[in-house]
Amino acid sequence: MTENLHVAAVDLGATNIRTGLIRRDGTVIAFRAEEVPKNSCADGSVITERIAAMITSMTKETGITPNAIGISTAGPVNQKAGSVVGSPNMNCSEIFLRDPLASLFHIPAVMLSDCKAGAVGEYFFGGADTAHTLVYLTISTGLGCGVIANGSLLTGADGNAGEVGHIVVDTRYNILCGCGGTGHWEAYASGTGIPKFFHAWYAEKCDGRCPAKRDITAGQILRAAEIGSPLCCEFVDVLAKINGRGLSAVINAYNPDLIILDGPIVRNYPSLVAGKMTAAIDRYLRMPEIRITTLEGRAPLIGAAAAAFRITNE
Repeated sequence: MTENLHVAAVDLGATNIRTGLIRRDGTVIAFRAEEVPKNSCADGSVITERIAAMITSMTKETGITPNAIGISTAGPVNQKAGSVVGSPNMNCSEIFLRDPLASLFHIPAVMLSDCKAGAVGEYFFGGADTAHTLVYLTISTGLGCGVIANGSLLTGADGNAGEVGHIVVDTRYNILCGCGGTGHWEAYASGTGIPKFFHAWYAEKCDGRCPAKRDITAGQILRAAEIGSPLCCEFVDVLAKINGRGLSAVINAYNPDLIILDGPIVRNYPSLVAGKMTAAIDRYLRMPEIRITTLEGRAPLIGAAAAAFRITNE
């Protein structure tokens, strides 16, 4: 019976790999999380093998054989090849995922970029199915979005629609993005970008006389602002203006009635990041409803599962 179907879901990020065995109603039966292997080979096979081992471990633990595999991954993706290509946040030139996993487990597999999977997860399991146009926006190691309009997922010609992290939001500091461009939203506001932006901003502020601690993290900067550091509070206000520009561009591009914010930068610092960026929006179009996810970071994993259920034909 269809209610007894289970799928394996994968969420590959730049920092962590998450896998789950998921029942059709969205219940996570088993779950694994590991860091992305640091010494991945050029073709990414180490990552694919690690994912396969995690799925195998869950099937042995539960005795459940999945009917399909759904893969959510940080992009850019090559949908035709079923691979990740040239990701600015991972060290591999290409990671083949869909076909090797389908072949190993002898079941069909489907692959989406992580933000598209997150949008699907929110639409089917996060209470967003009444939205006419839903934007799922995540701020984590990278930054991107997925869009569902009239119940259909916007994919783009190659499966990479929604790469809003590479919208240009600044020409003052011209911070280098991992993709090679400058001034991109991700280079300023993501988990990897915030420290770079802080260094550039602080260097200008002190005229280069008092360099900031080199290994400072986004979490340390935001925590310091949270407890009232005047310097970090000032920086967070500047960051909010950058985020407001990016969010304004998203609203103008997609005219959503609902934006769901996700990613640890947002979830861990909702007032400092989500609240301030929302206040900095340019009100050109009607203001959509904006809220933080209730799926606790599992929207891409659950969305990958939903995509996998669609290809079971049951």
